[in-house]
Amino acid sequence: MEPTLDRKSRIALLVEHFESPRHKGALEGADVVVPGGSPECGGSVTVYLKGNGNGEVESLTWTGQGDRISIGATSIVVDRIMNENLSMEEILEEDYGELIDSLGTDIIGNRSRHATLGLSTIKAAVRAYKKDVARR
Repeated sequence: MEPTLDRKSRIALLVEHFESPRHKGALEGADVVVPGGSPECGGSVTVYLKGNGNGEVESLTWTGQGDRISIGATSIVVDRIMNENLSMEEILEEDYGELIDSLGTDIIGNRSRHATLGLSTIKAAVRAYKKDVARR
């Protein structure tokens, strides 16, 4: 997300991703399927990850439900990962604070867990994938 977007534009982007989420849907043939949830808001996402065996993400999708922040932020994060072709290592290095700052602390308020739900579940999926590959 562009850090230079004004408050109105950041809100519009979250709403747009909430109403028309990117990369949403179950992924047949996923290497790992990892659920995640935030009890405070009742939101939950399931991440579907398919790797290429060389530390790269071949496909990444998700399903879930929740509030505008959790679903919008999940869509934004997955879209960025896919558009920028982030490696699994780069995903694990993603910073929660930077995500919250890019969305806007003025918008997120005390709902940081909502905003990071998708990223934390994606990171869990990457760790599960790496663990599974190491066992092979």
